[in-house]
Amino acid sequence: MDISIADSYSYSHWIGNSSIAISRGGASEKIAVTSLDKFVAENKLERVDFIKADIEGAERDMLKGAVSVLKTFAPKLAICTYHLPDDPEVLEKIIKEANPAYRVVHIRKKLFAAIS
Repeated sequence: MDISIADSYSYSHWIGNSSIAISRGGASEKIAVTSLDKFVAENKLERVDFIKADIEGAERDMLKGAVSVLKTFAPKLAICTYHLPDDPEVLEKIIKEANPAYRVVHIRKKLFAAIS
């Protein structure tokens, strides 16, 4: 599996549903992305216990691509909610729609969720 890790980037944007373009220092690179649901299925993961995300405003996209994981495994969640003004409400709604059993707590611009 190819994994891309960078210390910083100057600009990024989504291209379709399966890639992201990152520009840095005048160079540009296209990187394939996948959803958490697809990653778990393709790798036949037997469990997902915890999801932590501080992904610069892409938290809602990640959660939308993890609906099956949230339903099936109900992992504990720690998600940042300060990137977009409506993050607290939107992220909680996505989580609760995927699995209404989640209990969600908002503390210091972060969302914590677990099944009680």
